[in-house]
Amino acid sequence: MRGALIWPLCEGTGDHATDRPLRSVTTTGSRRRPVVPMCAHSVSGESDAFVTSSGGPTLPIVALTAYEQGLLAVERREYGAARELLELAGDDPDALLLSAQLAGEGLGGPVDPARKLSLYERAADLGSAEAAYNLGAIHANARRYAVGLTWYRRAADLGDSGGLRMAGIMYATGQGVTADFVEAERLLLAAAVTDAGQVSFDLGTLYAGQRHDPVLAAQWFLRAVKEGDTRALRQLELLVPRLRELSADQSRARTMLGVILAFHLDEQVAGAELLEVAAADGDPEAQRALAFLLDGGADGLGDTTRAMALYRAAAQAGDGYAAYNLGVKESDHHEAVRWLRRAAEAGVHEAYPHLANHLSELDIDDEALRWYVRGAEIGHQGCMFAAACWYRDGFGGPVNLVQALRWYLAMLSAGNGDGIHEAHKIVPMMTDDQIHEAGRLAGRISEADVFVARRHAI
Repeated sequence: MRGALIWPLCEGTGDHATDRPLRSVTTTGSRRRPVVPMCAHSVSGESDAFVTSSGGPTLPIVALTAYEQGLLAVERREYGAARELLELAGDDPDALLLSAQLAGEGLGGPVDPARKLSLYERAADLGSAEAAYNLGAIHANARRYAVGLTWYRRAADLGDSGGLRMAGIMYATGQGVTADFVEAERLLLAAAVTDAGQVSFDLGTLYAGQRHDPVLAAQWFLRAVKEGDTRALRQLELLVPRLRELSADQSRARTMLGVILAFHLDEQVAGAELLEVAAADGDPEAQRALAFLLDGGADGLGDTTRAMALYRAAAQAGDGYAAYNLGVKESDHHEAVRWLRRAAEAGVHEAYPHLANHLSELDIDDEALRWYVRGAEIGHQGCMFAAACWYRDGFGGPVNLVQALRWYLAMLSAGNGDGIHEAHKIVPMMTDDQIHEAGRLAGRISEADVFVARRHAI
């Protein structure tokens, strides 16, 4: 008997996890052009420590807003002072959000759930998507599902992908609303555009169950596996019998089944046979997957020449990962740029640093910087460091020390302190306001403030 497909309502944020945690301050030389070090691999499609100061008087810094000063007070665990500063911020939605979190956790004053709700509502009315999401979670946890759904939808309207996801799950499961699988699909697909991490598994579950589409289910579960969701592996295995039934006359079913067998169930030969048929039918994903098997030489399947031909056919049909694989194998910079640009423009994030490096070799510095920044914006540490150095040295545009410090500091949020040594070198050339602005852009206002405080303490 086929195993059940379980909707993930009891883990992560899928169970209307309590409102998001107390906001932290830290959440969110040579003239030779630095590039990102690379170890080029085909893709199947599937230092110095920073020490903050503590103790002693805090210097008043005019450049900081009342909200930012309150945020720093929270970082120092001076919660009473934080509350007072946040009050001075008035109708700043971020200040209201943080005040609500302090009230809810009883920091700097008594626990006050009513005040927390009131502050969240004010913040949401002023455009805080995070406050709206938190209200959705609070009401849904209290089984006020209809109210929770209203706030999740409000969060979604304000651009919060988590709100879209939770609203989609509620429509799929009939929480607070009559179940509507079409609307659930619409909401989850919209959420996946900006935050595919958890949503890929949700969409796989929806298509496997309520929408009765094992091919699309496999597509989304494969994407979930690529993003590190190990739960999806079991769901792919459960889909195999249904895909076998469909593979006799559906090319896409053959492709999905071939990929699952070859890459996830250790049946490379059987998977390759299915992919051969689908590739001959012109399916670009099948062509790319088969090329990857041939390129890797698994189980005697090695044929690099044919692999390159299949990659090229898939790339010419618009497959971004095939274009990426061609680009990283090219030694000619012009050809590499041709394919990597296609991949990057198709949304293959792995292509960004490679493309920027090749553009740098061709002295197309303005475009190279743009791709380094694109990579930095999605959290690629090498791109962050390269972008910072280029802004510091004026490659690809004028010198911009604010942007340079921004990306050096942003590396901390990715768990990398390698940029701090370079940051120390440029801070003496910056004004207090420039340092604070870099901290705001990086979401590292605390570290920026330490730089300023240290300068005034000397």
